[in-house]
Amino acid sequence: MKKIKYLVLSSLVVTNLFAISLDEVLNISLEKNLDIAISNYEYKESKEDYDKTKSAFLPKVDLSYSYNNRDKLIPTQIEEDSTASASISYNLFNGFKDFTNLYSSRYVKDASRYYYKAKKQDILLDTKKAYVDYLNKRKNLQTQEDAYKLFERQYIDAKNQLTQGLISRNDLLKVEVNMLNSKQNVIQAKGNLNISSYNLSNILGGYDLSNEKLDELSINEQKAFDYDISLLENRSEIKASELNLKSIKEQSFGSKNAFMPKVDASVSYNQYGDDENIGGRVNYPDTQELINVTASWNLYNGNSDYSEIIKKKIEVKKAHANLEKVRLSLKLQYQNALSSLNVSKANFETSTLALKQAKENYEIVKNRFYEGLSDNTDLIDANYLLSSAKQNYYKAYYDKFISVETLNRVLEK
Repeated sequence: MKKIKYLVLSSLVVTNLFAISLDEVLNISLEKNLDIAISNYEYKESKEDYDKTKSAFLPKVDLSYSYNNRDKLIPTQIEEDSTASASISYNLFNGFKDFTNLYSSRYVKDASRYYYKAKKQDILLDTKKAYVDYLNKRKNLQTQEDAYKLFERQYIDAKNQLTQGLISRNDLLKVEVNMLNSKQNVIQAKGNLNISSYNLSNILGGYDLSNEKLDELSINEQKAFDYDISLLENRSEIKASELNLKSIKEQSFGSKNAFMPKVDASVSYNQYGDDENIGGRVNYPDTQELINVTASWNLYNGNSDYSEIIKKKIEVKKAHANLEKVRLSLKLQYQNALSSLNVSKANFETSTLALKQAKENYEIVKNRFYEGLSDNTDLIDANYLLSSAKQNYYKAYYDKFISVETLNRVLEK
């Protein structure tokens, strides 16, 4: 009866696990990752800032009403009065400041869009790394469990050998110690797998992976690209830095506007009252229309305007330097990624051969052990060698995948 219950529970657990592919995980990341969401909000903010600068080219409309009630009067005043007015004002000339702000804001908006695109690319690569890290940790757990099973089997055989007087108790204890160490490795591997799952979940914005089974991937399915360092100029970070430079140049040009005059015009319509009602006031017209044109020009501002111009020129030079720094950084990324790809390919070939040799070695030692030609120490060493070869193989397998994806990210493939 207990076996039947166990089988039913096992089938329920298997039924509740849903396979999820890397592509599905990437889609979840794009939808739920918090860093992508924050970058998107920043882009939306820059769009609103750009729209805000457009308001400088539109008129401003104001309505106002005031009521005064005085306990004491001075000459020309009355006890109560009220005024209502409607006005339209428009800036006729502002030293081209509004234009420079508009262009600068547009460049910032476009740069923010490129930063948003770059952030998505970075998070997608981080997602792939976390996904592959989970697969590697899962393989490592499987490797440690396999090693533990081999030690268990060896321990049982060693106990039988001890009973038959073929080995000493010290030899049995040596096998037992290694078996217990292997059991600890299994516990550690389970903990590492759990942490890896949490890490991937965090990248996915807290998405629950407890009922998901991550699909294995195949390096053979990776697309092959021709890599060309000239493609780095298409990187979003370079495009964004170029736009930031244009924005700062506009601000530098706009800083000269302080030396130009400003002209404003307004039209207002006013009504008056001798109490809270605007029904007319003695010696005042019923309505009044007022046209006002104001021109102003600051002739001296304590060298503040000169300092601002010099500051903006320095900012332009700094933006130039930052652009070149980004280019150099991306070239270094490219060289590192290309080198890592070549190394990972060589490691994968070596680890594949090493795993094959370790498997054959274990079978040979195991057979020699049962024939009495090898002792428990030889079998322990063969087990460790096999486990290490498996770990190195899976690590090389996944490193090769990540190195290709990293190079693709560097070139924004």
